Amino acid sequence: MKILNVLSIIILSTILTSCSCNKDKTQTTPNTQKQQTETTQSSDSKVYKIQSVEKSSGENIAPNFTWDENGTTKSLSDFKGKIVLLNLWASWCPPCIKEMPALSEISEELKDKDFQMIGLNVFERTPGKAESFINANPVSYTIVEGNEEVVAAFSEAIKSSIEAIPTTFIINRDGKIEETIVGGRDKETFLKSINKYLN
Repeated sequence: MKILNVLSIIILSTILTSCSCNKDKTQTTPNTQKQQTETTQSSDSKVYKIQSVEKSSGENIAPNFTWDENGTTKSLSDFKGKIVLLNLWASWCPPCIKEMPALSEISEELKDKDFQMIGLNVFERTPGKAESFINANPVSYTIVEGNEEVVAAFSEAIKSSIEAIPTTFIINRDGKIEETIVGGRDKETFLKSINKYLN
């Protein structure tokens, strides 16, 4: 019985490790990801720099943050009234990269709905790496380069430290975090979560 329990723990650990990246692990980005997308994507993708972060106003309330997008200040709170998928990722994280084509497809398919997708780049180890990665691997949704302050604000909001990526938040029309998804997912799983709040 003890052997079965130990075996179960080892198998579960292996599965979880393959689905997410720990922020402290050293990993490299596979070169195979340059061919990752088959969706319609913008060739002028940019990474926008985060400007300010506000703490959450309560448990599971998404903290607001702002960024400059081509001379216009944008913020997470601009999307109240919409369902927001906020995906925390890094260029060195294989599961993050693997799910990006599915996220691009979802963003394109739901662009005429009350839906917004934002990729929040966090735990990046090399300055400028996010921008060069996105230039080589464009996506159809907004990418914002985050910082430790925004990670801390979301950790405080969900009352749990964000240690692994990808971490994805599904935020409802009122700005409440409805779901926190740790680890990579496929398109169908993301759509199932989104549609619970979109419909």
